[in-house]
Formats: sequence, structure tokens, C-alpha cells
Amino acid sequence: MNPHRRATEALGIALSAAAVLSLGACSSDAGKDPAGVTKASPAAQETARTAPAASPDTEATALPTDQKPIARTPGDKGIVGEVYKVQRKDGVLTVWAGAKNTGSESYAAYNWRNGTDVYTLAGSSAVDKKNSKRYMALLDSSGRCLCSEKLGDSIEPGETRPLYVQFQDPPQNVDEVDLQLGNLQVVSIPLPVS
Repeated sequence: MNPHRRATEALGIALSAAAVLSLGACSSDAGKDPAGVTKASPAAQETARTAPAASPDTEATALPTDQKPIARTPGDKGIVGEVYKVQRKDGVLTVWAGAKNTGSESYAAYNWRNGTDVYTLAGSSAVDKKNSKRYMALLDSSGRCLCSEKLGDSIEPGETRPLYVQFQDPPQNVDEVDLQLGNLQVVSIPLPVS
């Protein structure tokens, strides 16, 4: 092989390695998000990792009929979101809510789609304003949202569709988050503080 060609190849390899190393050094802030989105804590990751792919906790999907809403938020076309219960457990914040159709026509949650034909609350978030952090809905071991996914074709007038979503729990001294469910307006909800 030509010595000049061998030297050129060696230089090319060295430059490629240097580029990879410099990219690695530049990505040291990869865990930081300018929008304040946080990654799930180890406890929340473990809960999400071990959560079954298609069968969420039955308690989480049941509509708490014996409780009055602790918060309400309007949506479009007569839909009202009602938050019934909030629980902090094992690093996970679970929110139980309902989408109530107060209008006179059937409501299809088209805007709640996740890019497929599945209606989902996967884009839901809880914002801890005290620490400027946004928590997105947790995912299970198969990458599915730990939230209401199959909202059905439509919500009929007078019907309330049960909803739930799970997030990483903010620090225990945080007593309020701004919650956004699907395409409903943001609403502040109180959190129990230990």
C-alpha cells in the first residue's frame, strides 16, 4: 500500500475519533432541558418499568363517584375536565379525573390523538412552578403511557368518561402543580404534603 495513502487513512480515522469525542463532550448537558422537562426519578422509572403494558391499575381507571371535584377546567364543545383525586405513592403522582360532556352533542376527542387513531392522555403534563419543572406522563415497560389511552369513539351528552394519568411525584414540599390533561385548559391542583 502507498505510504501516502496509509497516512491519509490514519489521519481520517484520527479525525473521526476526535469528532466523536468532541460530540460526547458537548452532550454533557443532555439531561438538562431548556424547557424544564425532567426525567423520571429512579423510583418512578422502576414503577413505570414494572407496570404492565396493557392493564393499568383498576383503581386508577375507575371514576370516583363518591367524591366532588377538587378542580374543574373547560375544554372545547362543552367538555369539562373534573379532577377528583390526587395521590402520591412510591415516587408516583396519580391523578383521577373525568371528561364530562355538558354539551348537547356527542364529542369525539380528536385533539387528544397521539399521532395515531388512539385517543390518549400521553401528552399530559404537571408543572411544578416552585422548581420550574415539567413532568410528562410516565411510560410503562413497552413505552405506553401510564394513563387513559382508549377514550372511546365519543363522549355522549351528560356522560362523564373516567380518566387517569401518572407522573413522577414532585418533591414533597410542593403543594400545587399546574395540570394539563389532553386538550383541556391548564388548571392548578393541590397536592397532599407530608
